[in-house]
Amino acid sequence: MVSTPEEEQPSPSDITVFAGGCTLHGVNHIFLPGGITIRRLLWACAFLSSLSIFLYQVADRIIFYLEFHHVTTLDEMDSPSMYFPAITLCNFNSYRKSQINRNDLFWMGALLGVAQADFPDFLQAIGQSDSDNFFPSKSFNMLEFVQKASHNIEEMLLDCKYRGKDCGAENFTTETCLDTVLFLALSQTNQIKEDL
Repeated sequence: MVSTPEEEQPSPSDITVFAGGCTLHGVNHIFLPGGITIRRLLWACAFLSSLSIFLYQVADRIIFYLEFHHVTTLDEMDSPSMYFPAITLCNFNSYRKSQINRNDLFWMGALLGVAQADFPDFLQAIGQSDSDNFFPSKSFNMLEFVQKASHNIEEMLLDCKYRGKDCGAENFTTETCLDTVLFLALSQTNQIKEDL
């Protein structure tokens, strides 16, 4: 029986097969079939030095963590009188739908996320009728809209007690970020005028 050159070559070792498919950088350059070469020795030195530096840094950080260098101390002091705290009440629904009318919807519909084709359905959902002979106002006052349609503290504040005494809406001041809303409204107003 005659042997072919393919049968005479020994099969690669398991480590060579593993290194050939390994994604660890450099291992596939170290474990190759054949003898030791300078290139393989350089790759082995680079791989071992990188591994050593990595393991040194890991051990150093673990030791540093286990030394507990930082101690947190907390001092607590009682105060005989405190100012009424600052409280922020936010409602993700910027405007009350029940306060929006057809004219508001015409000017603010895009900012409220209502397309013009959906105006009749929106008005019906909030219990208002949609008249066919509607004419929007020539101007729109954003400040009046915000004051009319935004949430007020009297409706949002259900119960309030401070130092055992009742408190109410009169103990709060209302802040609104009207600048951003006004800028958006002006941009939208200009777009609507261009469309008309």
